[in-house]
Amino acid sequence: MTDFKVNGLVIKEAETGEYDKLLTILTEKHGKLYVVGKGVKSVRSRHMASTQLFAYSSFNLRRKGSYYYITDSDLLENYYDIRDDMLKLALASFVCDVTCEIAKEGVEERELLKLTLNTLFAIAKNLRPLEMIRASFELRVASDAGFMPDLTSCRVCDEANPDMMCLDIMDGTIICDKCRKNAFSTIVKDTFYETGTPKPISIISLSVLATMRYIISVRQERFLAFSLGESEHQMFFDVCEKYLLNQLERGFYSLDFYKSLL
Repeated sequence: MTDFKVNGLVIKEAETGEYDKLLTILTEKHGKLYVVGKGVKSVRSRHMASTQLFAYSSFNLRRKGSYYYITDSDLLENYYDIRDDMLKLALASFVCDVTCEIAKEGVEERELLKLTLNTLFAIAKNLRPLEMIRASFELRVASDAGFMPDLTSCRVCDEANPDMMCLDIMDGTIICDKCRKNAFSTIVKDTFYETGTPKPISIISLSVLATMRYIISVRQERFLAFSLGESEHQMFFDVCEKYLLNQLERGFYSLDFYKSLL
């Protein structure tokens, strides 16, 4: 048996009995941990609040085999405001689902934990419109997970700031509209998955490109500190969503539910 203390965010929960839960907790030093909470669903349990989804808590854990068991816990932050709004709840669930998908076991996940906590705080406190928070998180989490797109310049002519760019959703590179239309260098002549199927691209304006460059390069605590004209919001939302889902090669039911509420 191994006992240790750790701070962690509950990013997933599953019922395993009348009063028990199997929790997935993201920690700074140990990454993703699978933790058994015995009796934590009981209203009489002193661990009930600290083991809810979105709870950031201090845990005393005891390891037995592949799992950890809670011996003590203290709630540090519960992001209570998220639970007052169904749209916020749905978005926060999606954020945690993405984090759970990306997080690894047994490795340091300091940046991922910080990003997830910052995003949940932004949702809870209405720091930005929810769609802006979602798109910014999608792009930043993909970049931090090793899928950072190369947004420096057109991969063909090296132009850095044309009027319009296209992002290659799979390769994470950009190509200017002029080069894309050139029959000898067009990106849509390439194939994606099977012969004859064009690779997915997203057309982005210079303002959206500048915003994306900011998000992937700025200090994490300021990844939401930007402005973008309202007329370009939807373009920004669409490209960030497509980029993350294509890089992870999967969709999320929680995202579908969130979008159904908009």
